[in-house]
Amino acid sequence: MTQPVLTVVMPIYNGEKYVQEAIDSILVQTFPDFELIIINDGSTDRSLEIITSYTDTRIRILNNKKNQGIPYNRNLGLKEAKGDFLCWADCDDLSLPERFDRQVRFLRNNSEFGGCGTWLERFKGSHTIGILKAIENSEEIRASLLFRPATIPNATAMLRLSEIKKHKLWYNSDLPISEDYDFIFRCSRVMKFSNIQEVLYKYRDSETSIMKKFENQEEKRYDIKKIIYRQVLSTLAIKTTEVDLKTHDNTCSINLFSRFHDFKDSYHWLKKIKLANKIEGTFDSKALNKILADQFFYTAKKASKFGFKTLLFFIFKSLTNNWGLHPIRITKLAIRCAIKYDKFEYKNG
Repeated sequence: MTQPVLTVVMPIYNGEKYVQEAIDSILVQTFPDFELIIINDGSTDRSLEIITSYTDTRIRILNNKKNQGIPYNRNLGLKEAKGDFLCWADCDDLSLPERFDRQVRFLRNNSEFGGCGTWLERFKGSHTIGILKAIENSEEIRASLLFRPATIPNATAMLRLSEIKKHKLWYNSDLPISEDYDFIFRCSRVMKFSNIQEVLYKYRDSETSIMKKFENQEEKRYDIKKIIYRQVLSTLAIKTTEVDLKTHDNTCSINLFSRFHDFKDSYHWLKKIKLANKIEGTFDSKALNKILADQFFYTAKKASKFGFKTLLFFIFKSLTNNWGLHPIRITKLAIRCAIKYDKFEYKNG
């Protein structure tokens, strides 16, 4: 096989249930010039048997004798990749047929970009759970990564491998989860990103997800997130206390506020970030202001159970900070506050 344009890396650990469907979605891509590196990470089920049954010459199998974990396999993929570009494919997810063609075309036509993602559809069985509509503007992406790991959905990311090697970027092997957030954030400091504005990847909400293993280990998850938060906030020269880190986590997380005071703390934290950027100039001020407005609206939705005092606080502080008041947002928040909405729902906007 000649040197491919694209390397696709698929780590697999005990993924016999969905791996065939995942591989098939790769092999039917309309862009054919790729190698598919499948890393069997010490599977104890029929995964190895399934992947070795394929005869497509574009497939290359690497076999770990024991389970090494996601960061190890991400780095192995970076090391082994021969293509100009690299993307990931999880062993229980699906790539839509034109995914590679659309992303390769974007990177070929936009040499100033080091990577791009796409919109992502979450599904379970035959049902769509939600669509993650990742933003397009590169400066807004950089600013949004202060708060949202999925600003560039790692599963959808395609990277320019020469830039990765130039800046010596690797996954942190000390992070069993959120290693993708850490990696993409560091990439964003030296590379421009965008997201293609259409669904090209389907993420399966399955029992095999690595996050499922940490669902009941909130303290462990938080300890890992704090490592990344410190790194992210250090770009603004913010020396974080434990209280700061908890406030940042409350601002970013999907958890509803249990006290109105916590909502106010998040607002003041967003103000602190705005002031820090005014001093440091880390992020484009216009892009950051838009992201801060989005994040304030997000936190207000999490405080809607406190009724109209949330709505009034949101309107007043948005006007004070020039965080544009969109009529649709006001209407949505007013309805939520009227019924004192106290549930989280997977939605954008």
